[in-house]
Amino acid sequence: MPTRRGFSMTEVLVSLCIAGLVFALGLPLCIDALFQTALAAACQDVAGVFTLARGRAVFQGRDVGVKWVSVGGDVVLSVYEDGNGNGVTSADIKKGIDRLVAGPYWMKGRYPAISFSFVPDFGGLDPNNDPVGNLKDPIKFGKSDICTFSPVGHASPGSVYLSNGRHRQAMVRVSPANARIQTFTWHGKKKKWIRRW
Repeated sequence: MPTRRGFSMTEVLVSLCIAGLVFALGLPLCIDALFQTALAAACQDVAGVFTLARGRAVFQGRDVGVKWVSVGGDVVLSVYEDGNGNGVTSADIKKGIDRLVAGPYWMKGRYPAISFSFVPDFGGLDPNNDPVGNLKDPIKFGKSDICTFSPVGHASPGSVYLSNGRHRQAMVRVSPANARIQTFTWHGKKKKWIRRW
């Protein structure tokens, strides 16, 4: 009896069907993991810009602010240093008194699937159990568009909300008294924020 070499067409087709099924079942999990990783990296970048400003304020002995502007569907972060002792202000930035020391940092180019936004129908509270407020405004530092860090370790309080626009939500928060910068992710099923950093 001659020895058989190779596989029959039926064996190859069954193997391909099993491999395709495993791939189809695993693909959504892989895509979700990629979104989660991109969201975490974007949060770390935003926190890194705030940390840079906080460190520069202490090192230089003057106020340093992170200003954000919306440009073409993207939010651009820039770091400015106070030039006249009255804090970082938009008017002084326009006049060139408060000078650009870092940035601009364009977020959309680095993280195209992540935006400064809330997931649809977000109904959670902030980590202090306070209402989030207007969901059309994902950057919440009062009425200002600048988060300022002082040389003595204080900061403008506020939060920056990021999402993938579907079901992943995260936040970078700055505390006022000690200029502490923290990142959180939203656990939708438990309806609570989980501190990440």
